[in-house]
Amino acid sequence: MKCLICGEPAAEIDSDGDCEERSCAECGHYRITKTALVLMKARDLRFDVERTRKWLAQQQGSGVIPKIDHTLAARLIDV
Repeated sequence: MKCLICGEPAAEIDSDGDCEERSCAECGHYRITKTALVLMKARDLRFDVERTRKWLAQQQGSGVIPKIDHTLAARLIDV
């Protein structure tokens, strides 16, 4: 399986029906809502890898798995 952020190999983790969950050696452990993924795919958008990794690093240690929804994804895309 591939990381949804950087495209490198990542472990897919079983998640609830609303999210895709991955664990990537470079990006870390995260969730992305299916709504965000559908909107990004429909518009052929990609994450800004550096910006997204920075956001994920800021979330580490909070006790919850970071979750990217469609609103946050709009701020993390590569423009």
